[in-house]
Amino acid sequence: MRNSAAEDPYRRPLTRYEKARIIAGRALQLSLGAFPLVPIKPDDTPIDIARREFEAGILPIIIRRRRPDGTYVDIPLKELLKPIEETA
Repeated sequence: MRNSAAEDPYRRPLTRYEKARIIAGRALQLSLGAFPLVPIKPDDTPIDIARREFEAGILPIIIRRRRPDGTYVDIPLKELLKPIEETA
């Protein structure tokens, strides 16, 4: 099984930098008028909404991880949010 998370270093869990980038990018989209994918509360900021969307795992985002040889791997966000045991 070459594609398991334990063997493939490109399928490791999200780094804190990737998580911050995803939430910040989605918050920017929301502040520019994108429709939220979760119910909103009156006192929510775009960052609060983006964080809840991320935690719910409903963002249709692809993570591109570059390899040392210049190629890249596109991985759906939902796949990276799964625990390692499930992806094996």
